[in-house]
Amino acid sequence: MILEQDLIDLGFERTNETTVSSGSAQDWHYYTLDIGIDEWNRFCLISSASDEVQNGEWKVYIFDNDSFVFTSKDQLESLINLLTANMIQNG
Repeated sequence: MILEQDLIDLGFERTNETTVSSGSAQDWHYYTLDIGIDEWNRFCLISSASDEVQNGEWKVYIFDNDSFVFTSKDQLESLINLLTANMIQNG
């Protein structure tokens, strides 16, 4: 299970969407985490939208990829640790 506080603790950044910006009937938010050296060379993780969360359980996806979904905090944390530990540093 992934809770909203887990996303915050893992370094995800919250993005707020309003009814005006999204055209939705209510305000909502989601979280992202970019791992990489710059905006062109990065691995982006994105959470489900707050209005899609059921029973407080969040899901995390690889941005622009529908093949993977993370529902376990431990597995998500392992992925983040693996990516961070093996990132090529700029320069």
